[in-house]
Amino acid sequence: MPPAPARRQPEKPADIWFRREATLRLTQEVQRQAIPELTRVFGHSGLYLRPSDALPPVLSGNMLANVLSLHRRGEDFSGDLACRDAGLPIASGCMSLVYVLFVLESSPDPSALLAEAARVLKPEGVALVLSLNPWAPARLRWAFRGLNCFDPSELASQVRAAGLDVQRRRYLGPLWSPPAAIDLSVRRSEGPAARLRMASLIVARRREPGVTPLRSAAGSLKFRPGVSAG
Repeated sequence: MPPAPARRQPEKPADIWFRREATLRLTQEVQRQAIPELTRVFGHSGLYLRPSDALPPVLSGNMLANVLSLHRRGEDFSGDLACRDAGLPIASGCMSLVYVLFVLESSPDPSALLAEAARVLKPEGVALVLSLNPWAPARLRWAFRGLNCFDPSELASQVRAAGLDVQRRRYLGPLWSPPAAIDLSVRRSEGPAARLRMASLIVARRREPGVTPLRSAAGSLKFRPGVSAG
């Protein structure tokens, strides 16, 4: 008898949500607004972690020669490599960029994933961590989808704990549009209102402690016999 076909693992609510056309448009708008930070990173290799294979595997706007692209598949990653969050099969210190897009929310171990992101970065390499903002009105769009969202300040602390130096933080993406009631629109917003945007961006860098040269001991005073200081 021929082998029974393998059953496909049922998609989780988060997987289904990230495949929706409206969600893809919102996510791509967040990425568009993050391009200025992306174009500041130069080097040979980068790593792109995205929440669904419904998003294009190409990281638009990057200035790198080569980018590995992985997408969330259940609790693991698939794509150019297949791996777990806590074990990226990538050599330490070889990436100029790690671009983390809405994958911490579905990670079984976010701290381990951040630690792996820090490990694969070169000294002075950059991590761009994009996360859903739990304080945005748009959170109603992903409520009850099984996503774990992080307060941006708390997430910044986790990024530091992973060994990265947080350079700056920004809020990106659309705001809820009250007149439309069911629509999301992009608005120019600064100040306190910016905290209501859909996503937050943390720009972090891997710093290597510099080697501090030993200070040469100050020359001691020598006196001839019978001569004293003062």
